[in-house]
Amino acid sequence: MQRTGMNQSLSKILLKCYGENYWVDDVRFVGIWGVGGIGKTTIARVVHERISNEFEFSIFIGNVRNIVEKGGLVSLQKQLLSGIWMKKDDISNFHEGAMIIRRVLCQKKVLLIVDVNHLEQLESVAGNHEWFGFGSRVLITTRNERLLIKHGLERRFQVKGLKSEDALQPFTWKAFKKVYPEKYYLLLSNRIVSYVKGLPLALEVFGSFLHGRGLSEWNSALGKLGVCNLEIFEALKISYDGQENVPGHCVFL
Repeated sequence: MQRTGMNQSLSKILLKCYGENYWVDDVRFVGIWGVGGIGKTTIARVVHERISNEFEFSIFIGNVRNIVEKGGLVSLQKQLLSGIWMKKDDISNFHEGAMIIRRVLCQKKVLLIVDVNHLEQLESVAGNHEWFGFGSRVLITTRNERLLIKHGLERRFQVKGLKSEDALQPFTWKAFKKVYPEKYYLLLSNRIVSYVKGLPLALEVFGSFLHGRGLSEWNSALGKLGVCNLEIFEALKISYDGQENVPGHCVFL
């Protein structure tokens, strides 16, 4: 994400975490939402680096989907508890895990940052404010704002794509390794930036892919990009399939 946009987002999220009183001592849940590849996790990591030393424990869980797919919700609970030096084999079922998490954390000042796709994932590690000690902050990153609303989060922040004038620079750095596009590539660069709608990850992916390639390859890649389903593209992290040739299709991960 471009530095100016990052700083603006960071300031707004910290304001939601603390309000005007930086030392406020209540428990706060803050939701960070937006489409895939928009930079939610990057922002969350910066927040973690900025404020984690103010908490008794800080836990960052960014691969929730993989954890749950491999071991279910209990494995997610175990992952959280392992961050506060508890044995991973202390939980036998979901409800026991919820009780243990609440008992262990309810008197501790905790920073928990977790990326979730489904409501039950969030409920398994952060059921409500009473699970955490005074001064705790729980930051939830997700693509689904409705998930945050259902969990009762009033403090929500949407991460939006970069504006056109800001999006060209990170793309150019990846594609040309300099601030401005080369003369004959300016129009093509602007068209690609317009297609990807300011998604930082997409700007990096396409810029890196097109680095060192000729005009014909740029035009071919742009044509392929034009037939991709942009609604899917916005919702999922993307990469291009093809290391030697111009990509024949979009691959969605």
